Amino acid sequence: DRMPHLNLTGRYYRLVPPEKFLGSAQESLSIDLAGTAFLAVDVYGLGFSPEDGEAHAYPTMSLEASLEAERDIVVNHIRPAMDAARRIGIPVVYVNNSAPRIGINESEMGKLTKRSCDLEWDAWGSEDNVDPREYVYGDSQAVKFSKIMEPHADDYFVRKHAYSGFFQTRLDGLLRNLEIKTLICVGFALDMCLHCTMIDAMNLNYQVVLLRDCAMAVELPDEVEELSFTKRMIKWTEYAIGHSATSENFIRACDGLE
Repeated sequence: DRMPHLNLTGRYYRLVPPEKFLGSAQESLSIDLAGTAFLAVDVYGLGFSPEDGEAHAYPTMSLEASLEAERDIVVNHIRPAMDAARRIGIPVVYVNNSAPRIGINESEMGKLTKRSCDLEWDAWGSEDNVDPREYVYGDSQAVKFSKIMEPHADDYFVRKHAYSGFFQTRLDGLLRNLEIKTLICVGFALDMCLHCTMIDAMNLNYQVVLLRDCAMAVELPDEVEELSFTKRMIKWTEYAIGHSATSENFIRACDGLE
């Protein structure tokens, strides 16, 4: 029997001809369900559910407009899309920031986050459910899960310590063991960790589909009202990495297979 396929409307961007780009176009994607995973990058922070309190994952997203936009993305787009994936057996893979005991505060990443965000990576990424021989043990609120986004027992969880979820992690091995070819990608931030994870995914020959209403870039004060940088990064994804689709389209495709 022929394995079921997800039928999505994928959007991409054409950078030709040089004198006037043709721009956005759509095509029908028929994606093998058995080779598909739902990849959630850095979707955790407290503050998405009323019982979470006020702590938040990304210190760079401190503007109230950014927080409201991110909350809407998580509650009304990422979580419904993730639930739809689970209903039809698509494996959900979380890829989250962490603080392994590798002297990361002294690394270029550690120095960068200190000067740009006033963030001490080891303390910021510490967790109270890790082996203290391998990871920094602590009680940071930054990487704790919101009630609405806690992983389910059957989900997969990979810790990372760089922008890319593939850098020095088990992610590629996991995906190859599951015989995954296509990644449905969501998360934060679209210009940093999600961005670099999608680049590496494409370089490793995975088909990348970004759910464009399930992601957000770090917006500067003069950009946040229009989410202009997020829109630009979505377009970048559509001409440099893969396709984008909407969460509504993805959910509808999943529901059609139930």
